[in-house]
Amino acid sequence: MEPPSYEEANLHPSALRTGGFSFPPPPSYYASLSSPSTPPPTYVEAVTIQPDPFPVLSVHSVPTTQTSLPQNAGNVIHPLTQVGAGRRHHTHQTQPAVVVIQPPPVPISVTYLRDIPGLVCCPHCHHTVTTQVTYLPGKAAWCMCFLLSVMGLICGFCLIPLLVRGLQDAYHSCPQCGNKLHVYKR
Repeated sequence: MEPPSYEEANLHPSALRTGGFSFPPPPSYYASLSSPSTPPPTYVEAVTIQPDPFPVLSVHSVPTTQTSLPQNAGNVIHPLTQVGAGRRHHTHQTQPAVVVIQPPPVPISVTYLRDIPGLVCCPHCHHTVTTQVTYLPGKAAWCMCFLLSVMGLICGFCLIPLLVRGLQDAYHSCPQCGNKLHVYKR
């Protein structure tokens, strides 16, 4: 047996509708896109500091026109509990300046020096110094120079590796006493 066509199926009530279930149609898409009742505040209104954004009720703020109520008719007046609510009554006191002192740098071991200057304690003069670095061509630069000359780049192009700092050895020395501290080889 074949299922009924679309037109035939719409002529007969569905089983869900006859079972007592009734679902309202979904809300319109444009119903939730209504404009707000009030526009948002301008930048100046949003940034300005209100004198007291959270006023606290006190004895002075109770209106005196309500004379029909007895004095303590179940109304409890709380003391100032808001942060900064009582700041109008205090004089302006300056806070002392906080001075943050950074710890001194910790020198590294001489054996951990790489190709850039480092902070070390010189084993010769016992001063904490930043090393002075001299770059000289090492084995890596000479091997690259030889490899380029074997490939046929002999018109001065094979000398380029001698000028590349990434292929040179770093000689660290102490700027105070001038003694050699470490050599970082490539």
